[in-house]
Amino acid sequence: MNRKRLRPLAALLPLILLAVAVGGFFLLPRDSYRALQGLKGPLEEGLPAPAASPLTAWKEFGKGGPSRMAVYLTDPNSAWTGVQHALETMGIPYIITDDPAVAVQHRVVLVYPMISGKLLDREKQETLRKHVADGGCLLATQVLGTDLKDLFGYTDVQESRSHYEVKLSPDHADTNWLKDERERTVRLGNPERPQSWTGTQNYSGAAQVLATFQDGQAAWIAKEHPGGGLAMALGFDLGFFILKCQNDRDDEASRAYVNEYEPTVDVWLRLLRHFYQKHEPLAVTVHTVPEGKSISAVISLDIDYVKSMANMTAYRDLLVKNEVPATFFIQAKYYRDYFDTGFFNDDTVGLLRSLHESGMEIASHSVAHTDVFASLPLGDGREKYPDYQPRVKGKGDTRNATVMGELRVSKYLLESITGAHVRSFRPGYLACPPSLAQAMEASGYHYTSSVTSGNVMTYLPYRKNYNHEYTASTNVFEFPAAVEDEHLPLMDQRVEGAMKLAGQLAQYGGCFVVLSHPDVIGHKHRFLQLILPRLKPMAWIGTIGQLGDWWSAREQLEIDVTRREAGQVQLSITAPTAIKGITLYVPPAWKPSASSPLPSGATLEGGSLFLPEVPQGALSITLQEKEN
Repeated sequence: MNRKRLRPLAALLPLILLAVAVGGFFLLPRDSYRALQGLKGPLEEGLPAPAASPLTAWKEFGKGGPSRMAVYLTDPNSAWTGVQHALETMGIPYIITDDPAVAVQHRVVLVYPMISGKLLDREKQETLRKHVADGGCLLATQVLGTDLKDLFGYTDVQESRSHYEVKLSPDHADTNWLKDERERTVRLGNPERPQSWTGTQNYSGAAQVLATFQDGQAAWIAKEHPGGGLAMALGFDLGFFILKCQNDRDDEASRAYVNEYEPTVDVWLRLLRHFYQKHEPLAVTVHTVPEGKSISAVISLDIDYVKSMANMTAYRDLLVKNEVPATFFIQAKYYRDYFDTGFFNDDTVGLLRSLHESGMEIASHSVAHTDVFASLPLGDGREKYPDYQPRVKGKGDTRNATVMGELRVSKYLLESITGAHVRSFRPGYLACPPSLAQAMEASGYHYTSSVTSGNVMTYLPYRKNYNHEYTASTNVFEFPAAVEDEHLPLMDQRVEGAMKLAGQLAQYGGCFVVLSHPDVIGHKHRFLQLILPRLKPMAWIGTIGQLGDWWSAREQLEIDVTRREAGQVQLSITAPTAIKGITLYVPPAWKPSASSPLPSGATLEGGSLFLPEVPQGALSITLQEKEN
């Protein structure tokens, strides 16, 4: 080999490589972003407002008639918003008060968070005694000491941190209607992580035991009194536990992350409704699903990959054919990085607009879709396009990104390009920073689907709490994902399992949210082809935004019931926002009144009062409680 001849070639190699690179730059197809030229925004600036004080915020919920459940708040410095979430979710009318004399004007009273000699003096204790003696129903969490042991029917109480599971009695009349094994045995913590176990109380010598901890100690007890009164004690902080799950802080206590039935939180919510309906003669509750259907179903598709953009039309066409609107969470990616090319460009603008025009919801899936979104800084609330330029450099390495920037800039670009009103957000990797709820609220979002139902152990929507903490709620609603596409087997082999889950949720009006990525058309497309016709007879199907609007209006409803002469009852409904397709559960014996017809289109059958529309303002309905 002649090394002297190779030396000039070696010297020219850098120039040759540079020429190839320049040629490729000009000759190969490149992403074009002309559609984004001239855009600059959002111009509005703002950071999240401070959280409301838990010591005073409860006073907002102090008004309502005696047909409501009363929450007697013995300590406002507690996780009372967890109880509030439960009652709102189950459509149970309620008031919150710190005055036992006010609470006992209501037949059903929930005492929260604790009964102890330190929190309740003798006079307050006697008020509760008299309520039960007069036939009232009392459910208390964390009953300590012996002052009221005769009222609740125990001889001794012990505190512990050794419990992670509760087993409901298969024989007691108030729990035997729960048939599924995962309903009869529910989690409090992760069995393999004792540090996740919360404080509990177990009771000795109980008159009735409705549930035990995993070691056989009594967790939930009851005592019936002459005159129909009932006193029950639950041996853990129910509000704290609900929020621990909803805030995804339960150290993986669930038995299934996704695609399976894990109803722990929902069991307690259903039991609250059961006792209210059983012990309040004028109980009226609001069904959890629009239009009287058995479940709410949402198809959601995450667009976070260049091929997913191209595949969107096949999914859109299938959804349109089935007359089903869906939510498309779009990553507004306007640059190339470690993961992928910039697919939010001139080639995809038309696709996005066609989605919106065909009735699909355009929602945000962030800008960077970073795997470290949960640990990003909040930002300053002034982030705007084109100055906001985050970059994912590799796994675990994202630069120049903020929570506010991901929310603000993606929303601005999606709205500017499509003309849609973007109200829903899902983070990439379902990675949720503590600031997410209040940051969404500050950025103009209302709804999210950022956790899996199995992980938070509920299939019902709920309000997100400020900072994933236990004191203050936001106005952002969470719609957990029940089914996703990334676990095996492939989706078209999971149709029967998904329908089984849908049937389990239909028992109590659960929410069946499907999370899928249209990176391929095959098995994921076939899953929708197969399951949509089977869901339709039982499910209301719509977008996150549509369900969110309905749910938000539902939670604003104020319902009171009063008795009138001649065996009649009057339902007084106040709706700050008009709402369609509401079902009210009323006592099965109630009938339409002969002297006062139901509203137009309304029906009453078997304890279900369906109202096709509740207009904004006040609505009064008269029903017959009993024959004259």
